[in-house]
Amino acid sequence: MNLPAPHPLLETQFRQRHDRAFAYLKGLLLDGGLEPNDVISTEAVGRALNISRAPVTDAIKRLVRDGFIIVLPQVGCRVCEPLAEDVDDFYRLFAQSEALITRMATERRTPEANTTFATLTAEIDAQLDNNLSGVDQRALNRQRYEAIHAMADSKITGDLVANMWDRSDFYIRVAYGSFRYSSAVHAANMKIARAIIDGDADTAAEETIAYLLQVGVSTAAALAAQGR
Repeated sequence: MNLPAPHPLLETQFRQRHDRAFAYLKGLLLDGGLEPNDVISTEAVGRALNISRAPVTDAIKRLVRDGFIIVLPQVGCRVCEPLAEDVDDFYRLFAQSEALITRMATERRTPEANTTFATLTAEIDAQLDNNLSGVDQRALNRQRYEAIHAMADSKITGDLVANMWDRSDFYIRVAYGSFRYSSAVHAANMKIARAIIDGDADTAAEETIAYLLQVGVSTAAALAAQGR
């Protein structure tokens, strides 16, 4: 298949070619350009990025490990197709994992980090409140949760759950055609942030679980409606 040209800033942002290939492919998976069951080759990716096959192969291996791509011997690689029942199971795990990190963040945050987080989340909410459809919702959502992960200060859990956010964004994009950030999700995120700021770890964890489970139910239903 013909792959789109990379963003002009990609080479500047990622000096290492394998990182550039990984970012390019992940961007197509999360934002559109690669669909479930699409077949790609390392040669096609190399041509799009004007790089050799070796760094592309490294990037493909990472995407296989992360659950986005399946290698087809003698053919190339195929984008995984998310199935409704698997997505529902995924969100059950994701909800519990993210709730643990949210609890850690609430219990471990310093006064300075809490103040910084309160300022950040107020700025994010202001942007979303003013124009929910006119901002980069996925980037703002990630910014909030990256701050929560930083306050949790747990590299091992943070690294494990970080990939889950990518998978979630991919599933949502496939289910709805683009990243979907509803007013209900926005309200849930505001409750979670408020609980963290107030030091209420139980509420922060409970709201995280409820929010992600509901996202899972909705996303799985949308995929089922597509026959997946």
